[in-house]
Amino acid sequence: MSDKIISAHKLVEYAFASAQRRVTIIENALQPPTFIMDTKYPDIERATGHFLVSKCADASRLDNLDQTYQSREAHTDHHEQRLLNAMDAISHVKTMRWQLPEGSQVQFGQGLPIDMEVGGMKVRLRAPVALWRHQAGYRDPFVGLGKSYFGKSAPLRSGNVVERGVLFATFLHWFAETHLGHIGIPDPTMCFVADVFDERIHFAAKRFIQRRKHLEALAQEMADRWDPIISRLQTKPSTRSSSTMK
Repeated sequence: MSDKIISAHKLVEYAFASAQRRVTIIENALQPPTFIMDTKYPDIERATGHFLVSKCADASRLDNLDQTYQSREAHTDHHEQRLLNAMDAISHVKTMRWQLPEGSQVQFGQGLPIDMEVGGMKVRLRAPVALWRHQAGYRDPFVGLGKSYFGKSAPLRSGNVVERGVLFATFLHWFAETHLGHIGIPDPTMCFVADVFDERIHFAAKRFIQRRKHLEALAQEMADRWDPIISRLQTKPSTRSSSTMK
């Protein structure tokens, strides 16, 4: 059977999904459709990392990507929409108000682990930036992680309800505690997810114990359903990509 791997943002989506959508999330993780695989967002997130490290002063990498997408010829309506979404995302990255934690330094997240075991699942997260801050009276620095989210049709808030964004950022804090705890003190006020299209930043919850238990239970439910869904997919024809999720 395949490794049980899910991205962090899909685990959070699973938390708020209908029963039917939960099945689809697992199926898409096992057999990613083309529309999931061909997004431009990973490149934009890396360029956003450079933008944040410069304290939002150097947008050259974002501008270069924007120029590349503007000059690229679209061969299908789908491809054209992907390019338009990518250029729209770049515009939002540059115009949104980045509320970086006061006194923090931002550095590239290269070299950080990308997986964390939760409830029988390997949860994958790529954080483009790490944050650190020294504070008088503490020997070790406070540390955190920052990540961009590009869900144009699925914002991390619904009206004034921001629990989805908080849950996502709280997972980042847990991830930071697991992988950065040996070099500093993971601080929830320094762990954030930026919903780019909504131009809103969500920070981790300071009270996180119950949320972590909720995430672990969700991952366990997903792990328990993984193999039965694989068996079902193998018995029916599929038009999905056979690639495994990265």
